[in-house]
Amino acid sequence: MKKYIWIIATVAVIFIVYHFSVQAKNNRLENALAIQYSNQLTSASEKLIKLSDSIDQTLLFQDKAALDKPLNDVWRLSSDVRASISALPLDSETSTAWMNYLNRIGNGASLVKDGKVPIEDWQKNMSNARDNLRSLSDQWAFTNREDGSKDYIVSSFVNNKVNKSNEKNWKALGNSAKSYTESDFPMTASETDQQKKKDLKHIEDSEVTAEQMKQKFIQLFPEFKGATIHITESSKDAPYPFYHIQFHKGIRIGYADFTKKGGHLLSYLMERPFDQTAISVEQLKKKTSTYMKSFNYADTEMVEYRENNIAWHITFARKDPENDALIYADGIQLKVAKDNGELLGLNAMEYIQKEKIAPQEVKPLNYKEMFSSNFSVEEERLAYVENKELQQRLAYEVLTKNDSIGTYRIYIDTETHEILHAEKLP
Repeated sequence: MKKYIWIIATVAVIFIVYHFSVQAKNNRLENALAIQYSNQLTSASEKLIKLSDSIDQTLLFQDKAALDKPLNDVWRLSSDVRASISALPLDSETSTAWMNYLNRIGNGASLVKDGKVPIEDWQKNMSNARDNLRSLSDQWAFTNREDGSKDYIVSSFVNNKVNKSNEKNWKALGNSAKSYTESDFPMTASETDQQKKKDLKHIEDSEVTAEQMKQKFIQLFPEFKGATIHITESSKDAPYPFYHIQFHKGIRIGYADFTKKGGHLLSYLMERPFDQTAISVEQLKKKTSTYMKSFNYADTEMVEYRENNIAWHITFARKDPENDALIYADGIQLKVAKDNGELLGLNAMEYIQKEKIAPQEVKPLNYKEMFSSNFSVEEERLAYVENKELQQRLAYEVLTKNDSIGTYRIYIDTETHEILHAEKLP
């Protein structure tokens, strides 16, 4: 009798161990599948937002050339989203409905591009479509729903695709999840390559000595007269020769880099404790204007400023002396203390590198022909921006607004009237 009890107990233990082993295996697979579907849903949601943004741009214009790129984007993105939906574990009815809907959007964009459908009809229909796409994107933003719970993802998506009792399906999905999570990723560029700079060969100034550099540093930053200053030269394999200055005075400590040719200020960083007081925006503008003049960067204009709890972050761009166009690629970034306006940081690398600007014709632009009738032009100025070939092109920088869609900043080539960039403002 004892022998039978021992056998039954052994079998029971084996069964319990096997049960918990299978359960643990299933839980691991649920986690893997939840991650896989989580990523797929996130990707699909992001693509829907991009598709909606591209549709917004087709509502901006009525000019055929200006519409070419956004219509192409709508056609391409609608295809991308359909591919994402086909990979999701949705029920066939829902999947089919959305696949057909996106197919109509893509085909419609293609027909408008070919001149087979009037742009007015497209813009009328797409006003509702963009809202539908954003609504679907919100539904799929599962990370904000049920707090991104794994149980919600499993119950809503995993169990919708697989039957837990069907081991073959579990195994197939398990292999898929393993392939997904173990796929190889391309190696990123090394930090050295990412930080590689231009060689600054265009600087024709004579080289300055370390002592001359020290005197210029004190001239630019008289508050550090009497500070402990240590100067070193760049290494032989540096992309360009420069001086690195370390300084320390009282509660302030910092660093600065200057080109060896001409002693141009490249970067500056200073640290100290901060008070709770704050200067006004007008005081900020006066302070930064003074700094830019003292560093001989007066040929610039402030283009952006924002704040955090301790500092203002300001961006300047060089102005072309010929036409006052902003050259965004020749930028300078400043960090200014919020309590008293003291300079905390500066990066003038882009400004020192200096873009080579080619002459370009400025042809008048008829905004009534370019934009649809429900958009109004709020601001206009000239600016240099990169095109697809990374060439600096003179462009009309136009701020245009529509009450239902929002505000866009658009860059239009002054010579070809090509749309170089279009961005929606928050």
